[in-house]
This record gives sequence, structure tokens and C-alpha cells, in this order.
Amino acid sequence: MYKPIRYVKSSDTNLSVKVFYFSLEMSKEQKLRQAICNHLYIESNGKTRIDPKSLRSVRKAVDKDILDKVGASKDYFDDFEKNVTFIDNIKNPYGIYKYMKNYAEANGKIHMKTKVFVDNKTGVKTKNLIHDYYEPDNPDEYVIIIVDHASLLHPEKGQRLHDAITKLSSDYFITLRNRYNFIPVLVQQQSAAQESVENMKANRLKPTLDGLGDNKLTQRDCDVALGLFSPFRHRIKMYPERNGYDIMFFKDSIRFLEVLASREGGGSSICPLYFDGAVNYFKELPLLSDEKKLNELKYFIKNNRK
Repeated sequence: MYKPIRYVKSSDTNLSVKVFYFSLEMSKEQKLRQAICNHLYIESNGKTRIDPKSLRSVRKAVDKDILDKVGASKDYFDDFEKNVTFIDNIKNPYGIYKYMKNYAEANGKIHMKTKVFVDNKTGVKTKNLIHDYYEPDNPDEYVIIIVDHASLLHPEKGQRLHDAITKLSSDYFITLRNRYNFIPVLVQQQSAAQESVENMKANRLKPTLDGLGDNKLTQRDCDVALGLFSPFRHRIKMYPERNGYDIMFFKDSIRFLEVLASREGGGSSICPLYFDGAVNYFKELPLLSDEKKLNELKYFIKNNRK
């Protein structure tokens, strides 16, 4: 969410990004605190590092220096909230669809066309207006819809969770993508069975399309499926197993991003990432062959832990 916005703000381009983040797990206040911690970290090149809990003065009062930096970021976040909308009060599939459809209609023109329908039994012809194409007011705007996460959706009356996920992904998200050219992103966790003892023994712990929790049908709808894996969570000492990264050093500060599926190729590509959960920060790790950069990062991580 953060990097596309920073890119369009810092580059000489007419592009714009509009993010609608449907947070089913956290309140919008919590998401904004995460954004503040991320911004302070980025702006200070990693020198100002505070997590959302500390920002609330839970353990001790926040330092005045931090508060001053938050205050100095007001203009940034005034602009940020023009590009990012956190929604924490809509949790059902139709509500999400209706919200985005209303945005499309308010920020563009829907062109209709006449289609003739013939009744197979009677031969009677009827004319109906149907959707032809959508013309956005700003053709350079990228609209990103994030639903976080699928298992927390509220089913419509008479539906199960599985039905709700299918309706959102296979119906509403595909319509928003194909009709309005929006970019839907569905965050989905792995099933509990994916982390079973049997899978651990067989070394099948990393995310797979078959291991999607609550509904495996979503894989059919997506253009790109990305899996994020934390070896430290499973007490793996080195990953990949042979000549890999020292997980016992990185602990929770490492993730592996894998392209599980892609309609345009590139599947099974894996990228190691440095991760700092306190400030929602990801960055590609240096290759194992680049010892100098890897040692610099390890030194940086040691100082953060202190």
C-alpha cells in the first residue's frame, strides 16, 4: 500500500493511486498508527523506529521528539488520507461491492448499450440496456481495493463463510476488475492443516494454493497469487535448507515471497525479504553471495534489537 503512493508522489508522472482498505481485523485508527510508524521509519532512514503500541504510550509516555516528528508529518498524512481510505465498518461482500460501485459511478461514466434477448420457447424478443464500458474521470488513476482478510468476512443471510468468500472473489471482485478496471487484492490465510505435524515432517509448510484457508476456489479468480512464508515460525534453522539464510539469526525479521501463480508467467519465483513488523517494512534481502551487504544488514538488525 505505501510504496505505490510514495512512487507517484516522488516521480514526475500524471499517475495517481487511490487505495480502499477494508480492514476486517483492525480499526482504522490502528491502521493509521501503523502508517505513522512506517512513515517515521522511512523518513528517518531507519533511525526513528517506534511500534504502534509504543506510540499509544502503553508502556511509557512517548518521547517529545517522536511527538514533534508526528506533528511535522501532518501535511504528509493530510495528503495520505486523500489517497488511502480505511473502512472498518463494512465487512460483508455486498457492502464492499456496493461501496466500490458507488465510487465508480461518482468518479466516471458508465456507457450502456442495447441488447436483444430472445425467449427460446416463445420466440419473443425483448430489448434491455446492459453495461458496455466504463469511462473514468481520471484515466491515470489506479484504484486498489484491499480486503484484509477473507476469513473475517461476514456472510450474507443464509450464507456460510465459504459462500461469502466465493461471492466476493468470483463475482464482485471479478466484476470490479473487468468492468471498472479496479485492482482487487484479497488477503487470505493458510488453513490450519497446512501447519500440521505431517506437513512439518514432509517439509510442506510454505504457502500453497491447495493450502488456502476456508475457500480454495479463490485461486481460480486471481491474476497473481503471492505467498509469504516465515521459516522462523516453524523453528527452521536455515532456509532454503541447503546453503540458505541463517534463520536463527534473522528470527522473525525474514520472509520469503513466492509467486504461487501468475496468468502471465513467472510462477515459482522466490524473493527473500527483510521484514520489520514494528514498522510494517519490507525490503529485498541481499543475495547470500553479497557478504558485504548482508553483514551490513545484520549489523543494522543487531542495533535495532538493542
